[in-house]
Amino acid sequence: MTSRERLAHARLPEYGLFRSVCHSGLHAVRPLKESAESSDSWGWNYGSGWPPSYSAYGRMRALIALADAMALQPKSVLEIAAGDAALCASLATQGCQVAANDLRKENLENAVGHFHNASNIRLLPGNLFELDPAVVGLHDLVIACEIVEHVAHTVDFLKQLKRFVAPGGHILLTTPNGSYFRNTLPTHSMIQDFTALESQEFKPDADGHLFLITPEEMLDLADRAGLTVERLSLWGTPFITGHAGISKLGPTLTCRLCHSLERSMQKFPLAIKARLCFSMSLVLGL
Repeated sequence: MTSRERLAHARLPEYGLFRSVCHSGLHAVRPLKESAESSDSWGWNYGSGWPPSYSAYGRMRALIALADAMALQPKSVLEIAAGDAALCASLATQGCQVAANDLRKENLENAVGHFHNASNIRLLPGNLFELDPAVVGLHDLVIACEIVEHVAHTVDFLKQLKRFVAPGGHILLTTPNGSYFRNTLPTHSMIQDFTALESQEFKPDADGHLFLITPEEMLDLADRAGLTVERLSLWGTPFITGHAGISKLGPTLTCRLCHSLERSMQKFPLAIKARLCFSMSLVLGL
C-alpha cells in the first residue's frame, strides 16, 4: 500500500467548536477546575487565539488529537510525554482508563491537580525507556504527541511504544511534517550519526527538534519497527498557523474563512498537502 492510499482527511473540528476555543480557550473540552484559570499563564485554556496564528494552530492541534484518539474508541490509554495531561483528562471524561507519563514528575503532578477528575488519571513519571510493561500494563491506545522528533533513535522509540500496546491496539503519533515548505531542519534520512544526537534528546519545544520526518520516511520507520501505518493525515496550512506572513492578514481574515480554507485543503493531492501542511498525524497498528 502506498502513502497516497493511506492518506486520510484530517479530523478537523467543526467550525463552531473551533471558534469557541479560539474565543475563550480549551477549557471548553477540558475538565478544568475553576481555580485553574489563575495558573493559565500562557492563555491556552482561558485566553483567546484567533487564526491565522500559532495560538489558533495549538488549539486546533489539541482538538484533532482528541478527535483522533476518541475515534479509536479505546478503553485504556497510555500517553507518553503527556505534559499537562490534558488529553488524558479529556479522554477520562469519556470513560477511558488513562495513564500519563512525563519526565518531569513535579510538573505532571501539579498539572493534573487542575482537573476535576485528577483521581482518575494514573501518573507514571520517568523516562519512557525505563518503564516496564509488566508494571504499567498493556493499553488499547498509546499516545505520543510531538515527541518522536525529540528522540535520537526513532525505530527504538517506536518499538518501545509498541511494548505497551495490547493486541489489536494502536499507537497515535503526531509530529511536524518534514516535507513542509518552511522546514529548515534536516529530515530523518539526512542524519548520518544518530548517536551524536543523544545528548540533545528529550528537550521540550522547538529547540529540542533533532530532525523532522516526512510522510514517506514515516512509512519506512514504522515498517522497520514492525508497525503498520493505518492512517496518515496532514493538516496545518498557513491559514491556521499564520506562517509565511499570513498572520499579517489576520485583521482581514475571519475565523470562518480560515477554517474553511483549511478544510478545503484536505481535498488537495498528497504532493500539495505534503508541502503546505505543517503537521502530520498517524495511527499505527501492530
